[in-house]
Amino acid sequence: MERVDFIASEVARYVEKRLGDAAKHVTVSVSFSEEGVEVDVDIEAGVLVDDSYLQKVADEAAELGVCIADVIRERGWPIERSEIARCFAK
Repeated sequence: MERVDFIASEVARYVEKRLGDAAKHVTVSVSFSEEGVEVDVDIEAGVLVDDSYLQKVADEAAELGVCIADVIRERGWPIERSEIARCFAK
């Protein structure tokens, strides 16, 4: 698994855990540049999910992706899931 796929899968897993069955579709894009990493999260959810809450989860998920990318930059790739635990503690 490539680092981009790893980050995207961890972010998607986080969103699905937060929203449960209400998450209909989650798209995560991860891109690296000289300035750092950019993580975009697009969530389609059921009508019962408040838009402000959905945006909050998307923002948290994007921050999680950036944190995971930072850990990968610090520790190198490949990385163990246990090494990114601090990102989930925020």
